[in-house]
Amino acid sequence: MDNNILVNKIEIEKKIIIDLIKQNNRDGAIVLIANRANVKFKTARDIVQMFDEDDIDLFDGKDLFLVDYEEVSHSDSSVYQEPAPSSFLEVEKDRSKRGRSKKGLLIGLSLLALGFIFLRYVIGFNHIGHHLSELAQVFDKNDGGAAALDADTADRKVSLEPGVTRVADAEDFRPVDTNLLSPEFKASEMAKIKNAQFDKLIPAKKSPTDEEAQLALIYLTNKRLTEVIIQQKLNIKIGQCYEIPLREGNQRCVSCMILLYNREKKHWQEAPDGENFLDNAYDFYLPEGDDTWRAKSLSMHIPYDYALFKKHERKD
Repeated sequence: MDNNILVNKIEIEKKIIIDLIKQNNRDGAIVLIANRANVKFKTARDIVQMFDEDDIDLFDGKDLFLVDYEEVSHSDSSVYQEPAPSSFLEVEKDRSKRGRSKKGLLIGLSLLALGFIFLRYVIGFNHIGHHLSELAQVFDKNDGGAAALDADTADRKVSLEPGVTRVADAEDFRPVDTNLLSPEFKASEMAKIKNAQFDKLIPAKKSPTDEEAQLALIYLTNKRLTEVIIQQKLNIKIGQCYEIPLREGNQRCVSCMILLYNREKKHWQEAPDGENFLDNAYDFYLPEGDDTWRAKSLSMHIPYDYALFKKHERKD
């Protein structure tokens, strides 16, 4: 049995696909195959289906991009039946439609959840609460509240991922492009950078690839990133990573900046269209005995990766 599958002349490790399926992340497996082999999502979905049906080993050494899926046979000579034709997005729409049938039952719970979220915002468990608190302080002091709030918003271009909370007075580690700050706020940010002692950071010897970082963030965002990748033609690009001193039992733990790259326009994009649910930097860690990178909120100061944005800017 080969350890790899061949898709459009590109070899992909079977173990990666199998691990994603075991994690109930079939969407991630489909995206991985489609992006790495440059094939349509329908083809990638068919290949994942072959993993589900344990037919994949029948095609060792063959290019699955050229396989006629209607003629795929099981080892017992029974004919493999291709699922009813539908695009990856149509499958997602069907799931969404089934979910709406439960809407009536969930209305009461949703109201309670919204009330709880409101309380969290008011007491400052996330950035909105943080901004409201700062706004109140600024108006109390009556010293140019609008300018201070605008600068703070510029510093925090992206919001927390769903389900992740941060205490109001907790330190915000996300790197800031100081070129966008006005002089009075730039001085404060430069002081923070000096205190962070970036010269003592150790560049990571091993870090996730663009693709591995993307899969980690798909999992972290509960697959919300999948829709952005498919519909908005955006991919994750990862920059310089730095070793995190405290690994917390992981074999690897690094902090890195990321950006969204528009495959169609061929340059980086500040945020997805619509709701912005991504930060500009994350911790990525590799658990002991595992080869799948995971992601979590940033835990230390790292420098703003200007080279990453320069690399992926428009060339013309």
